[in-house]
Amino acid sequence: MSRETTGQKHSNRHHIYPKSRIPMSYRAGKRKLLGDWLVLPNVPIISHNALHAIFGNRTPEEQLEFLKEICVGDILNIRIYVVYKDFFDILFGGNISFLGMAEILKKWDLSYIDKQKHADRLASLLKILNNDVKGGVSVKKYKLNNNK
Repeated sequence: MSRETTGQKHSNRHHIYPKSRIPMSYRAGKRKLLGDWLVLPNVPIISHNALHAIFGNRTPEEQLEFLKEICVGDILNIRIYVVYKDFFDILFGGNISFLGMAEILKKWDLSYIDKQKHADRLASLLKILNNDVKGGVSVKKYKLNNNK
């Protein structure tokens, strides 16, 4: 079966910091920052697809900021939830509170220990990461500036 017939868009290897945002010159050779330290090796494909459907290629820090943006108070904006319900339910198991969703997102990030272990590489990566955020929930039509 092909990816097209299964609906699979991503593999079960998740790059915590999207490789699409790492300049090519840092993906190999002496300046290589991309590596297995940035990968969760075995994530459920359906959840991986839901994560990218909601967040596109945002970093873990950007994902949390985005969650804040799409919540009203501490709860996911109902208009967004209704449209993207399947993805939110797959990824967050029906939890629509900001704190609950943020806790689940921790599983898609580096652990505290790994952040400490790779602090130098992570700092270097954050300096060179481009700002080309793509994909995810389109929020322009929801007038989210009223949430503040």
